[in-house]
Amino acid sequence: MIKVLVCDDDKIVRDDIEKTIKDCGFVDYVKKVNNGLEAIEFIKNDKIDLLIIDIDMPYKNGIECAKEISCIDKDVHIIFVTGFADYSLESFKVHPVDFIVKPFTKEKILDSLNIAIDHINSHKLAKKNFIEDTLFIYKVRKQVHMINFDDIVMFEKNSRAVNLYTRDHDVIKFYENFEDLEKRLPPNFFGSHKSYIVNLKLIHKVIPISKSSLEIKFINFQESATLSKSLEKDFLYRFYRTKRF
Repeated sequence: MIKVLVCDDDKIVRDDIEKTIKDCGFVDYVKKVNNGLEAIEFIKNDKIDLLIIDIDMPYKNGIECAKEISCIDKDVHIIFVTGFADYSLESFKVHPVDFIVKPFTKEKILDSLNIAIDHINSHKLAKKNFIEDTLFIYKVRKQVHMINFDDIVMFEKNSRAVNLYTRDHDVIKFYENFEDLEKRLPPNFFGSHKSYIVNLKLIHKVIPISKSSLEIKFINFQESATLSKSLEKDFLYRFYRTKRF
């Protein structure tokens, strides 16, 4: 069950978001509060998965509330609602899943909600340290998908999404925190860069391209990945160890 709390001082906005969430069929539990102080008190007493919170509110703005809530429960995922297209740099400190800009459409709420659901489900898998011997398991909405680890060439961080590249040259898009993702992978996968996790078994060669980075080429595969120069030593150790075993 995924639990959502909606926090906005505008009753019409609260009700619109609540109705859209309930109608989508993916969420079983939705509660509403009028301001950030109520949201903080609510989360002190009840476990939720997702907080949808307005930034511009009386008493305490949404960003400050989200910071405090993250300290209370670091597993709460955040979506900010805002009347401004330019997001405050402060808002990124709590790593929001998405932003909903007013006036919003039903489609935008559903899009943000679906992204959040993928993040939440993947995060729950990561907390269980869920690693199968041969299969990588990921969720899209409520559907569970599986792929053999040996068929994965690399993962690429693409904004909020993750692109999974297969040996058959397919690109699969899903949503998961990149750090959580790496925890769920076997030792032959290596985080070569802030945006790449590569399968060490499928690497063909590594080519220097600048003072700070190298290019990773794969066996029978067109796309390449980046290796940060600062990680080169760790990479080589893991690479040769993987080849040995």
